[in-house]
Amino acid sequence: MVELQKYDWTGNIREFRNVIERLVILSDKNITDKEVVSYAKPLKG
Repeated sequence: MVELQKYDWTGNIREFRNVIERLVILSDKNITDKEVVSYAKPLKG
């Protein structure tokens, strides 16, 4: 939860919802900070 709070949500609620859904689908029973970072924050190129 702390990692999600650190992220600057520049989009709308749909962006946040999509990230939460992705975390639930792709993670094991426990969602780790590492997973939050990899699924919530865009890659910087």
